[in-house]
Amino acid sequence: MSFYCRIKNEELICDLKREVNSDILLLGADGFTYFGRLQAIEDCRMAVLTPAITAVTSDVEIITPGGCLVTVNFARIDLWSIIAKGSGIVCDPVYSTLSCDDDTPIIREGQDREYDCLVRSLKRLIGNNVAITTTGGFLFEGVPSEVCRDLAILTVDEIFIPGCNKFISDRNIRSVVVNLEAITSVSGGDTKCHCCCR
Repeated sequence: MSFYCRIKNEELICDLKREVNSDILLLGADGFTYFGRLQAIEDCRMAVLTPAITAVTSDVEIITPGGCLVTVNFARIDLWSIIAKGSGIVCDPVYSTLSCDDDTPIIREGQDREYDCLVRSLKRLIGNNVAITTTGGFLFEGVPSEVCRDLAILTVDEIFIPGCNKFISDRNIRSVVVNLEAITSVSGGDTKCHCCCR
């Protein structure tokens, strides 16, 4: 069984179907971050992104695991590789992370494991400030409002993405839905960022 078969999340795909014609942030297990307007979902497998209404550029924006910005006219993304989605976009969340000085990517490999103990811990922390890390090197800080059907819904404070020493804040994006198949840790309490910049 392939790695992506293990993290595929049908509930997240169903949730994404309700976001068609909305600006959306998609975070992949490979460390890539995609920002665009969700135009369609093809065969329950591919998300089709076009330039977002709230984007600073007139293209789909992609941040690589090394922190570089790449822009393209459109993108088709394998939904089996998606570990989280951000919605309630206020302004371009990608451009808020562009002043990255650190070129060192932070990539964490996924592991074959039961995640039930992490999900139980997360359920006990509903309503509290938490930090969730996932496959692909992402860290989500916020307050979980719901943990069910293999998804965690958070009111987001900050999203840290691989390769950048800055973060996407709640000024840019309001909520995030995380694929529980991809979580690697759950932490409680307020986070304090101490970036290790050269």
